[in-house]
Amino acid sequence: MVTENSSEGLQAAAITTLPYKVEVLETCQISPPLGSVSSTSLPLSFFDLTPWYTLFPIRAVYYFEVHHPKTYLINTIVPNIKHSLSLTLQYFFPLAGYISWPDDSTKPHILYKDGDSVPLTVAECNYDFDHLSGKHLRNNANELYPLIATFEEHALSNPKLIPLLNLQITLFPDSGICIGITYNHMAMDGRSANHFMKTWASLCRSQGDTSLVTESLPFHDRTMVKDRNGIELVYLKDLETMGMTKETCNILKIPDVPIDKAQGTFVISCSEIEKLRQWVSTRIQKDNQTIPAFHLSTFILISAYVWICSIKARRTTEDVLSLRKDPNEYFCFPIDCRARLDPPLPVTYFGNAVGTLVVNSDMNELIEENGMAIAAELIGKAIMNIDTEIWSTMAEGVSYCHSFPGEQLTYVSSSPKFAKNETDFGWGNKVKKIQTAGGSICLYDGPNEKGSVEIDLVRDAFEMNAFAALFTSSIENLRM
Repeated sequence: MVTENSSEGLQAAAITTLPYKVEVLETCQISPPLGSVSSTSLPLSFFDLTPWYTLFPIRAVYYFEVHHPKTYLINTIVPNIKHSLSLTLQYFFPLAGYISWPDDSTKPHILYKDGDSVPLTVAECNYDFDHLSGKHLRNNANELYPLIATFEEHALSNPKLIPLLNLQITLFPDSGICIGITYNHMAMDGRSANHFMKTWASLCRSQGDTSLVTESLPFHDRTMVKDRNGIELVYLKDLETMGMTKETCNILKIPDVPIDKAQGTFVISCSEIEKLRQWVSTRIQKDNQTIPAFHLSTFILISAYVWICSIKARRTTEDVLSLRKDPNEYFCFPIDCRARLDPPLPVTYFGNAVGTLVVNSDMNELIEENGMAIAAELIGKAIMNIDTEIWSTMAEGVSYCHSFPGEQLTYVSSSPKFAKNETDFGWGNKVKKIQTAGGSICLYDGPNEKGSVEIDLVRDAFEMNAFAALFTSSIENLRM
């Protein structure tokens, strides 16, 4: 269902620091078909209550090449986008609701009632689509932000209700379409967000044929998530310390635009990944006199590579390395826990089911010739021991995160397994995704070669230039 709103008072049509403007054409509210979903209350699981999920929303931009004039985009494509989104929300109805803390509950819930909706902004941009969606380094990461609606623009009248999803469609006549998505991490993790986008794309591509998505519908039963380690209580205490209680529920922060940041996208080919695999395997065998005890997966290899490049790039910008109190560098990466719970959750479970692992080593060892092999072995062994480590680290809550310095932390998010290039809305085009999440390094499937990997990150301009040089040269300079 679509409800029209006025565009007055929404994001400015032009931002003076940018070389282009975004004109808002329309704003509306999209809800599931009326009567299709009954009022529902879903308690947040301990995964959803992860304290740092409350601090900032996840924001991402999808670019699609679409070579149609403005009239066709507005009269044909936009109505189909709206209709398919409404049908999609029938299955992903929590996203049309909001988070609240009921008086009779010990924790927040996602509440949905018939008629709840998601704000959708339709806009037009007059800038070069190829420039915005290209893989070149851009010294102004702010270019992405006018393409993404914020929660601040559609704030709810009740400050204790936390919105979950906001969408913006930006049209580039004769060039492309951009979908900007902002979502509250307490509602869903990357796998669920990818499931939502894929379902929306499928319904748009099929002109609303729901029979094509019934085999992979989201699973909403939160009672399946068993907390056997007391993590929920730890997280609730951490949230109280941070200011989120039943009385002060809404602490969602709107992040500032990252002034003076650069954004870059890099691709590593299958042949380069294989070169990394052979090099790391040879070095580990040489040092340990045995083959690696773990599988040298693409994830391990890419993670080790970007970790080392990040350390070296950051090192070129640090003025006083000698003043470090902690000589270690830290690497944090997500682990999907759906299959690791008892009982296991289906892969279509909607919500959060992600834990994190952190490995560390002395910086001086990591920047030496064997550093990448050391990094790969640390990550590989941590993955081997997931079931004994991940629950204990989660049970420490925020105190665990505070145990290592943030400026010496590299962390990755997303996964090539999500196959963003298969997000097909029926426009017969290439897909490009950029996630604007602070300092994380996002990993996606490569655009032109199956098995290749795309890496996306935002950094200070000087550090980004150093990273780009290291990323290109380090593989070339590997010696067996």
